[in-house]
Amino acid sequence: MLISSVIYISALSSLLYFLIRNRFDFLLVFFLSTILYHWQIIGGTIITPPYFFKASEESVIIISLVLSIHTFITFLHDQINKDRITFKDIKITKKYDLIAYILCFASLILTLRAINIVGIDFIYKGEYIQALNEQNINPIWLHYPASITLIYSVLAKNRILFFLSLVPLLVYAYIGYRAELIMALVGCSTIYAFNSKLNSFKCIVIALLAMILFTVFAVYKITYYEIKKDDVSAVEAFERRATYYGTNSEYLIKVLFYNEWGQVASNLSLSTENNLGKHYNLATVIIGSVPFVKRFTDISEDDVRFSRLIRKYANPGHSYGLGSTIWGEAFAAFNLFGVIVFGIIVSSAIAFLNNRFYHSNPIYLFSILFLCFLSFYIHRNDLSLVFAHLKNIIYLLLIVGFIFIVIHIFKFILLNAKNSNMK
Repeated sequence: MLISSVIYISALSSLLYFLIRNRFDFLLVFFLSTILYHWQIIGGTIITPPYFFKASEESVIIISLVLSIHTFITFLHDQINKDRITFKDIKITKKYDLIAYILCFASLILTLRAINIVGIDFIYKGEYIQALNEQNINPIWLHYPASITLIYSVLAKNRILFFLSLVPLLVYAYIGYRAELIMALVGCSTIYAFNSKLNSFKCIVIALLAMILFTVFAVYKITYYEIKKDDVSAVEAFERRATYYGTNSEYLIKVLFYNEWGQVASNLSLSTENNLGKHYNLATVIIGSVPFVKRFTDISEDDVRFSRLIRKYANPGHSYGLGSTIWGEAFAAFNLFGVIVFGIIVSSAIAFLNNRFYHSNPIYLFSILFLCFLSFYIHRNDLSLVFAHLKNIIYLLLIVGFIFIVIHIFKFILLNAKNSNMK
């Protein structure tokens, strides 16, 4: 009873503060995503049909801490940053548009090349990645640069860049990979409604669109296999699966409310209850996440993935393929102290970038996707994937930055040559 009271007080007090605060930004997105991914823990019961079980006390305390820490850091952020910059006020320099177009066309051209070489008629998304790897096409270049530039296009108010960036992401979503498109759309929406009041027209429209898109993505996730098969009816397959849960409406409720959110809550509850700390090695995760280390050591991809421990020791045979739990991993590393430290780091990073992303600095402008990841998607991921997102952004920016500098040096040489000829 005491544990339940703690999380109710934490959730309600956080909700009250964000309502009084009355502004839409990345700090609010993190609060909302924490509630969405863990509402079953707050309610006390994990529901992932056909499984029903009580949320562990450790998971209840963890989410209480995460919410309390984030609310406190948001309060500090609001005391320090009094200015409320809105989308209309944002004006960034156009000199970095070249970097954005290089990234965008890299995704667009390589996506078209991939379609030409391997096609898109794959029933299972894993087959697509395997086909790309066999043709020495790195999947990262097909979607990650486009995700970065889709967000940048909204910030720069560049419609052409927006639609060009959308093409590779829609292709990737059709294959079955939704994460980058969803993160990019979260970033676009947050920037467009940045610091708007919660009852504003912008926020209402975004809320309605978010519900529609969520429904579309959730239903597509369970039907896209049948959609791609010519000899199978998606409607008949849906109705056949629905018979296991009663009616079509009951199955749809499961798809919308339990599959998408229940597995993450289940991962956190079961991983803390089964004390995965005795199987977890933080040093291995950190070392194994350093670029190229796996090539020269016996550390494998499985060794750095906390989701592997969940499948093996806490949740065998019971998974909807919805990833891991970052807070369960923090708990496995250093118990509640790990949750507190990591919670402070994540919320502080969001608070810092929330007040910097619109500055005319290429590091901030092209790192917004990482801010979106921290704000919305981090709950269902491993620590190794946090490092992976950082590495992807740094890797892309180093390559494109080098091209950007070379182009400007070449332009400088041509300008000097032109001036010399005029003399």
